[in-house]
Amino acid sequence: MRQTTIRFAKAYTPMIKFVGTKHPILQHEAGVVMAHPCTMDGLIPGSKDCTSVSEYLSKLRPFVVVPYNNPNKGNIKAGAKFTGTKFTDRPLMAGEVSAISELPARFRFKPMDEAELDSINGGGAI
Repeated sequence: MRQTTIRFAKAYTPMIKFVGTKHPILQHEAGVVMAHPCTMDGLIPGSKDCTSVSEYLSKLRPFVVVPYNNPNKGNIKAGAKFTGTKFTDRPLMAGEVSAISELPARFRFKPMDEAELDSINGGGAI
């Protein structure tokens, strides 16, 4: 108990250590518009090179979804089956299975027990 009291009495030192010094605080004069340090070519808001919001919004066009036109659609005749993907029936190779039930036990789904089902049906943890 005493060790805890002494430990809490020590000054707090954060575990996160930051590299370098604090960032400098830039002093700004009131009413003077300056370019942001990250702007390209010193672009200032409201200058002649800057596009106004109303002009930008007037030129903005909504996103339009363009339907996909299949270039091979003309080659398919009426009444013919679609052969875009052909299924090739072949025998199974080594390491392949035809159903989930044939997988090894470690890859199968584990069955739920009654207690878990009751917990789920009851709305979760009690």
